[in-house]
Amino acid sequence: MNIARFKTAPFLGISSLAVGFLAFAGQAQKFEWKGKVLTEGGVRVVLNPAEPVYGQIKLDLEEELRIGKEGDDKTQFYRVRDVGADSRGNIHVLDTRNFRIQVFDPTGKYLRTIGRQGQGPGEFEMPSLLRIGGEAENIYVLDRFRSVSLFDAQGIYLRSVTIDGTTTFFEPAAGAGFFALLHTGSDEELTSFNALCLVNGEGKTQKILAQFPYTIHMERREGGTLAVSTGFELALHFARLDNTSLVYGYSKTYELVVIDSDGRKLLVIRKEGPPPEFTAVEKREFGRLSVPEFKPYFFGLLTDPDGRIYVHRNTSTKIKRGYGPIATEDKQVDVFSREGQFLFQTALPPNTRVIRGDLIYTYYVDEEKGLEYVQRFRIKNYAGLPKN
Repeated sequence: MNIARFKTAPFLGISSLAVGFLAFAGQAQKFEWKGKVLTEGGVRVVLNPAEPVYGQIKLDLEEELRIGKEGDDKTQFYRVRDVGADSRGNIHVLDTRNFRIQVFDPTGKYLRTIGRQGQGPGEFEMPSLLRIGGEAENIYVLDRFRSVSLFDAQGIYLRSVTIDGTTTFFEPAAGAGFFALLHTGSDEELTSFNALCLVNGEGKTQKILAQFPYTIHMERREGGTLAVSTGFELALHFARLDNTSLVYGYSKTYELVVIDSDGRKLLVIRKEGPPPEFTAVEKREFGRLSVPEFKPYFFGLLTDPDGRIYVHRNTSTKIKRGYGPIATEDKQVDVFSREGQFLFQTALPPNTRVIRGDLIYTYYVDEEKGLEYVQRFRIKNYAGLPKN
């Protein structure tokens, strides 16, 4: 699908109209955004209808590169958990059970290994998340859900930071700190929360930017507390938009909030639509656990360099014996502009981790061959995707 150039009308009063033109087989089709813009507490709030301006757009994906080969020590991965890419196109693979980061150039040529198993500086025990951040494009690796090891772009170990709390997700902040999703609560009271926090360079929480209940199933057992994840927990998700702003959302409602690095609200994005309901198959998967009252509106957030926000709507992750959680089907996503308009819906490859311009970086598990691959796709129609 080729997208012709389009224009967006300015916001007028409490409502606005976006007018676009989409080309189909040589014919121009006119589109109108039918949402509204309000102001609440001095913050702009964009109210979107249930249907996107440009409907469904299929990404024209071309697989350019695949890394992973049986018997090759450098590319036979054992539980890939994350993939990153720097501005030069170098690919960083978090090879969790091999306790290392494997780095490849844009052609797939092996460059270096970062880290190894151990408890010393620059060594890993349970690495789970990889990030590349800052002008120097340093490499950050989350280990044991509490420690972040920092390396320079060449893989030289710089330092480690122990975060004051348990986290599963973080993004480097300006300077030496982090934005981290901390998990808090009480085993005694059977409570659990997600808190989006600004953490300083020493790992201490400086500010709580947002906090919501995390609805994981908890019950008392002899000797402790049992926590069981169903994959349908209401949870807080966030993604970095640029070096100075983030977007977050709590999946109980369809609302996204854009904030600056100090936590000030810049924009609120809402979308109309009925609450999602559990299917019969999903209900059966709960077994003896009671089905929650609410199904999450979404399961994750991604962004691209043009400021578009991708809201992941389906539960594409399943537990595979011997592999743990892996994505088994495409990510169905709603795509919003940087200004908050609901632009279109599309699908991303199952384990998409990074969208860098017209390139998607992902990985998948070939269960029949027992191999894991890292892939790079080019979005051939990226330049024509709507931005507003």
